[in-house]
Amino acid sequence: MTDIARAEADDLDDGLEYEVQYSEDEGELVPPPPQQPSTEEVTQDHPVSNDDTSNPRKRKKESSSNLKEKKKMKMELDTQQKKNISLEESPEVIAEFINSKISRKHSNLSALELSELYFTKNDIRSTSDFTKLRTLDNLSEYINQRFKNMLPGKQPKSKNNKKNKKKGEEEVAGKDDEGRDHQAEADRKFIAIVSMSALRACDVHRATKELNGSSLKLINKNKLDVDLKLVKSTRSRVLCCTPGRLQKVLKSPESQLQKEEVKIILVDNSYLDQKKQNIWDIKETFEVLKDLAKQGSKIYLY
Repeated sequence: MTDIARAEADDLDDGLEYEVQYSEDEGELVPPPPQQPSTEEVTQDHPVSNDDTSNPRKRKKESSSNLKEKKKMKMELDTQQKKNISLEESPEVIAEFINSKISRKHSNLSALELSELYFTKNDIRSTSDFTKLRTLDNLSEYINQRFKNMLPGKQPKSKNNKKNKKKGEEEVAGKDDEGRDHQAEADRKFIAIVSMSALRACDVHRATKELNGSSLKLINKNKLDVDLKLVKSTRSRVLCCTPGRLQKVLKSPESQLQKEEVKIILVDNSYLDQKKQNIWDIKETFEVLKDLAKQGSKIYLY
């Protein structure tokens, strides 16, 4: 640029201010002044609102609301898992569900210690083949369908009835109307239906008392010595009980019920109380079931 052109440029009054920045080879490097954000940028990055979003109380309230929503969703998911696990075909998946409950209740234990409490797929039997609703009304039907061979036969006819038999009718000594041998019933095999409360166990008892041999109710409201006598003399092969009561009966020195005699554990899984809790929310459930599983009992979820 010539001196004349430079002078003309200096004299040009266009109303604008020009900033001059020097490059490093022209002397000391002067950094440009920091740019101030425009009003529009401030509005976009930090919108102005009549609501005071920086209010700690409001933030705390929103955080609490979000936490409640998460807890509600978690509870709904847990409830669905509890209901649907009875329909699961895979014993391995059922075992994983039960073991996850155990690990939550014993978070202070090591992996090795937890492994001693866990169930395996061999302890579990699926009930997915029963397609009806898991209600009390259908419970006896399920037991008859799956475990009828474990129930006692019908009561043998009295001596008076024998006299009334017509000539030519033979009577097989020691057998009932269905041809079952009463001597075979000396080898006792029990089905223990475990429920989460005494009231629920009573409901289960009422729903199963029409089974052959009826059912027996074992709950804490009964005196222990009374339950022990019932277990000793009963014809029934169905025990309606809570996990805690069953544990007490089995551990009693006077008990005539042996762990090896409890072949089937039918878990009253589908019942949920008002708090959406079920049998797996009771600590004793895992203890008594694991103890019996070691003796060969098989676990079914109804």
